[in-house]
Amino acid sequence: MDYRLYYWNIPFRGVFVELLLHEVGASYQRLDASEIYPEKSLQIDNPGMAPPYLYDYGMQKTIAQLPAIMLHLAHKYDYLPRPAEEQTMALKAILDCGDVLMEVTRFYGLQMWDKAAWETFRERRLSRWMQLFEKTGREYGLQQDRGFMLGNSISVADIAVTALFGTLTHCYPALAADLNRQAPSLAALIQRIEQRPALADFLAQQRQHYGRAYCGGDIERSLQQVLG
Repeated sequence: MDYRLYYWNIPFRGVFVELLLHEVGASYQRLDASEIYPEKSLQIDNPGMAPPYLYDYGMQKTIAQLPAIMLHLAHKYDYLPRPAEEQTMALKAILDCGDVLMEVTRFYGLQMWDKAAWETFRERRLSRWMQLFEKTGREYGLQQDRGFMLGNSISVADIAVTALFGTLTHCYPALAADLNRQAPSLAALIQRIEQRPALADFLAQQRQHYGRAYCGGDIERSLQQVLG
């Protein structure tokens, strides 16, 4: 066993880590976040405010914060681009994905969605996020039939955008048309990544297990209401 991943029984942020672990062929055990959060969260190495937490058997330490986990794994398994500029852009892609998660869930459930607020967000913010990722990919050669987010090789950035938009469009299929319209090259990339042999079986099993569940709680119920 290489890792223990602590997260809730939903995809949301956890799927980012799981996709990367499957892509690199690492073995891991998934455990419920309640084994650490909140009571034991200050007892682990490098404590974090909230899941996911990844325990690395090799270093015998726990890592918190999704971007830190993704960068740790990307460094370890050579899933960062070689040029320094592209490494910076890989980190930016992960951080941008985190911002989208926060906005989609209205700061993780601080507020609930109503129809008017959702439509404004969908038309103004979410569409722009899609365009932003599309523009970045195209600047590094991404096209609908080939390429990756940051050049000619797959990187952690591709895994992150697939975890973000692949999960979002699976859980809320109405958004797939938005992605195809606003970011056609990104949409095609996500399909290619999801079809990779290391990921296809995992995603099929996960989606059978979770169905359309996304982030859980009242905020997911409000998303379901505004998206029909």
